[in-house]
Amino acid sequence: MPATDTIDRPASPVRRPAPSATAAWTATEGLAALAQGRLTCEAWARACLDRIEERNAGVKAWVQVDADGALARARQWDRHGRRQLLDGVPLGIKDTIDTADMPTELGDPEIFPGRQPDRDAPVVTQAHALGFNVLGKNTVSRHAIMLPGPARNPHDLSRTPAASSAGSAAAVADFMAPLSIGTQTAGSILRPSAFCGAVGFKPTLDAIPYVGIRRYSRVLDVIGPISRSVDDSALFMRAFTGDPRYDPGLPVRRDFRAGVWRPKDWADTDPCMRESFEANLRALSAAGVTVTELAMPAAFDTMGEAQDVIMAYDLAREYAALKRDHAALCDPGLIEYLTMGEGLSAADYAGALDAADACRRAFYDAARGVDAVVMPSTLGEAPPASSTGSSAFIRIWSLLHNPSITLPVARGPNGLPLGFQMVGFVKEDARLLYWARCAERILGSTAHQT
Repeated sequence: MPATDTIDRPASPVRRPAPSATAAWTATEGLAALAQGRLTCEAWARACLDRIEERNAGVKAWVQVDADGALARARQWDRHGRRQLLDGVPLGIKDTIDTADMPTELGDPEIFPGRQPDRDAPVVTQAHALGFNVLGKNTVSRHAIMLPGPARNPHDLSRTPAASSAGSAAAVADFMAPLSIGTQTAGSILRPSAFCGAVGFKPTLDAIPYVGIRRYSRVLDVIGPISRSVDDSALFMRAFTGDPRYDPGLPVRRDFRAGVWRPKDWADTDPCMRESFEANLRALSAAGVTVTELAMPAAFDTMGEAQDVIMAYDLAREYAALKRDHAALCDPGLIEYLTMGEGLSAADYAGALDAADACRRAFYDAARGVDAVVMPSTLGEAPPASSTGSSAFIRIWSLLHNPSITLPVARGPNGLPLGFQMVGFVKEDARLLYWARCAERILGSTAHQT
């Protein structure tokens, strides 16, 4: 994509330090190097741990680091041989996901200091069984919701990495690990990934079982990967679902159909995001992609309100004990949100669910002529750390259960990442990742840049 006055030209020449060549590898690249004998598991783990040691004091992407355990596991693979494809791949885990060998404080260290689960969440059990080398636990935002937390954007420590998978996205974007397991209820995978410059993928609801994880809303919560390439997202999904349709070996096509949706929040986008998005559309069109404007039903513009009702209603009930027993330690913003949720009736909740169901059905008619819907990931660059930014372009897909992905495709005027979002059809996650891979080849990626 051609550079402009507002894109790809940071306002300041100051850059974070470059990672080592080994820390910079994606999971796919590292696995190839392991297979070719150019890399050892210990060297890969050590490179990531060295980057954590160098950068975590400022970025605060990790709350727990199991350096000794990670190195010991790596030496075992090097000594006795790797038996599975993913043996030795470094991995971070969001600190709302239970781990039996490390504390899980749920974003509330004041309320749950040293909380130690007696068993792993199933997704963690599976990660170990697949051969991932778990480096530690990634920081989450305060109360693990939309409130600011300790983590910072690796590109500018005065800026937010968003919420709640803040540390997961910051760690991956800052080359501390090639992959991290995140979760999303409204925008907690895509928004941190977009602000930090990573690839964030939100699967269809229940693609990976959501068990042993801090619960927000049964009808919204999902598990998904944060990585630095679409190939790595597909690698992750194939491993955790066993679905062979996640195939990075398929030839790249340029003749797919992209449908552009500009919801009401388009008017609030920053100029740099508009410019970036339009440049991406031109690049896709020039490459042979059919780009068409979509007219979504008017009800789609009210889905943000429906999502708010569902999330507030469910969170008030999931966090009821927290408010009852620890109100003095709760942020006023959380108390206000829970109180709002308590005031919602079962009829309000049912009405929001019905509205979402209607839009879910309408989506197939509105988008039947395209392979993926495209739109910005965020309104612009990451705001100051006192805010976590807006999920205006993201949360509707959590509500409708559509798989969605953000690609780091450009930089704004302050040198901060700008994301390009692609949305697929429910339960067609593998197809979306394929089209995202095709788009990534056309648009390029800034995930490797410091």
